[in-house]
Amino acid sequence: MLEKLPFYGQVLVFAGLALGIVAIAYFFFPGLSTMKTEITEMKDNLAEKEREITEGRAIEARLPEFEREIASLQEKLGDVQQILPTNREAGDLLTFIKTTGDSSNLDLKSFAPGSLRPVEFYKEFPIEMNITGSYHDLGLFLDRVSKYQRIINVDNLRMSRSNDAGRSVQASFTATTFVYDEEAEGEGAP
Repeated sequence: MLEKLPFYGQVLVFAGLALGIVAIAYFFFPGLSTMKTEITEMKDNLAEKEREITEGRAIEARLPEFEREIASLQEKLGDVQQILPTNREAGDLLTFIKTTGDSSNLDLKSFAPGSLRPVEFYKEFPIEMNITGSYHDLGLFLDRVSKYQRIINVDNLRMSRSNDAGRSVQASFTATTFVYDEEAEGEGAP
């Protein structure tokens, strides 16, 4: 029957049939346009998940490198902890400084540990000292302090002639050591 119609008639019939099928589809499937939007969103989500998987695989491939870096950083932290005493070990340090002063034949006039001052992952621990003795004994004391296994900075050194008999030098200074701040490490941990 379609064969008897002219060409443009056949095209019109097929176009009408196509429009009818689309109208029927919209009538029986009213959420078709919504489904198209959902499909687009799902495709976007799938692309995002595939990108995340690719990134995850790249990170997984670098995992041994990260583990080596963590081990290296933990080793460096161990080195820092050996150089910087913890709060529990600060008493040993005070004993060392006092004993070194006594063994260097110095007369300790004042020995005043200050309060800890937080600085990044460590705390400064200043000790104000006032001593008398000979110039040579003072040098011996400072040499021994410089060779201690922990870091001790001596600053604000002020020397003058001593009025004490047998003591040629009076010196006052601040011996500052650094104490590892375990609380700061805990705060910085993820």
